[in-house]
Amino acid sequence: MTQQTSKWVVPLTPTHLGQHKLFCFPYAGSGASVYRNWGKLLQKNIQGFAIQPPGRETRFSEGLLASMDDYATQAHQAIEPHCSPNETLILFGHSLGALAAYETAQRLQNAGTRVDLLIVSGRQDPTRASIRPPISHLNNVEFIQQMATYNGTPSVILQNTELLELLLPMIRADFSMSEHYDRSPITTQLACPVIALGSTHDEWLSENAIDDWKNVSSGSFETHWFEGDHFYLNQYAKELVDFLSKKILTFK
Repeated sequence: MTQQTSKWVVPLTPTHLGQHKLFCFPYAGSGASVYRNWGKLLQKNIQGFAIQPPGRETRFSEGLLASMDDYATQAHQAIEPHCSPNETLILFGHSLGALAAYETAQRLQNAGTRVDLLIVSGRQDPTRASIRPPISHLNNVEFIQQMATYNGTPSVILQNTELLELLLPMIRADFSMSEHYDRSPITTQLACPVIALGSTHDEWLSENAIDDWKNVSSGSFETHWFEGDHFYLNQYAKELVDFLSKKILTFK
């Protein structure tokens, strides 16, 4: 594994434990730290890893990603050295991370690496436009005003002008990547099972938008709904991780 690819993968649990490997992709404007508490919540026999894209947190000085193709290609290259035929590979992503996990799963499969399970959360299916109006084109004042209406950015950051100036390019780039994602019809299906997750008070999701994730794979499909808003994974982390652990441990 090269130093560059290793920057992408942040261990959440001891790396020598567990036959199930779970890689978690963050939502727009965030990084690996959103999953920092998952290590102590995951069941034994599951190795947890968080994906750390460039331009944030420990990789703040690096250039930002321009497209989902760049994101998924580099994530694939970083994850592949961790894969083994004797271990199960699970990808999880929330919101923008759901698209990144899906696109990465495609590249892994195309390269001959078996993906055992894809879990997508808080995101409409890849062919469907978001209900949320685009905001990446707004000026800084308008962009921040819109960000303040979401629950994903702590108020302490929104109120810190200097910090916001540092973080805005990364946040805007993530939103732009999401908003300009290519929603072409699906031509190549995954072979793995897919689980699509939603939350009951997510104003940007409909039941159909979650159900249509079934079209991305020829494998089995199921959905599950949690309480909370779009950022339920922060509010109900234990409930979510318990659910994920139970599903992952069904793989023998």
